[in-house]
Amino acid sequence: MGRSPPAVVSRVVWCSSSAFSVAGPAHASFPGRNGKIAFARDQSGGSTVDLMSADGASPKRIARSGDDAPAPSWSPDGSKLAYVRAHGSSEIYVVDANSKHAKRLTNNRVSDTAPAWSPDGSKIAFVRNAEGNSEIYVMDANGKNQVDVTKTPDADEDEPAWSPDGSQIAYSNQPHGEGIQPLEVFAMNADGSNSHALTSDGANSEPNWSPDGTKIAYQATIGDQAPAIYVMNGDGSGKSALTSGNVDGAPAWSPDGSLIAFSTDRHQSAFDSQIYAMNADGSNQHALTDEDGVIDRHPTWQPVK
Repeated sequence: MGRSPPAVVSRVVWCSSSAFSVAGPAHASFPGRNGKIAFARDQSGGSTVDLMSADGASPKRIARSGDDAPAPSWSPDGSKLAYVRAHGSSEIYVVDANSKHAKRLTNNRVSDTAPAWSPDGSKIAFVRNAEGNSEIYVMDANGKNQVDVTKTPDADEDEPAWSPDGSQIAYSNQPHGEGIQPLEVFAMNADGSNSHALTSDGANSEPNWSPDGTKIAYQATIGDQAPAIYVMNGDGSGKSALTSGNVDGAPAWSPDGSLIAFSTDRHQSAFDSQIYAMNADGSNQHALTDEDGVIDRHPTWQPVK
């Protein structure tokens, strides 16, 4: 489709005859009332972080991202967005949703992407790609004390998503090796211990916890089927499909747990993708964005206390 996050440049997660995307971000969905939806928009002139009402109305630009997919992620109080901006390398920024004042958190020659706030607002998990290997790091919300919590040089980790109680981080894992390697959803303790697989059928990514912490929505490609939104229990049991027949990904629960926003290629065009929403059981799938010639993806729902 368009420009892709550089964290794992070789990994295609979902594809069709007309469109493709490399893995996008994952993030926590914090409990609260449903606020606005932030999302990434790619169009001529570069990538931006945009904000719209929960029904898709009144979209507006919050921040520019250059040539990177900005991968926005709300803070748990709903006041700020972490996102990615390109400076030759990719770096993590935080922008105030009201003032639009942005602050840079990372500054180095490697690629930092996929930010995800912790539920208490004190930490941000993110992905660092250095020398061809992607690891999940955790830093203080001001950018200090950056720590590698996965430490797996033989695999790429991506798309961190905190559990609502802050005890776990779900993420995607893909071993290094020749050819296409299995891509699975894993979970670990927040300090990186007790890493374990939640899926085992070969092409699963983009985990997102429900606000009550009982379920994880994610993208799955099963056999020759189109990539779809699935949901499972937090321990990996009870997997079921919510969408089918289209190219769907990047699920994001609403703060009240009743809805899931997601990215989709319902136009079947290499130059379009849209943000849709549905009930948490997969019913009532409907468009929130539907503009020709733009790529809208990576929705994240603002929690309102």
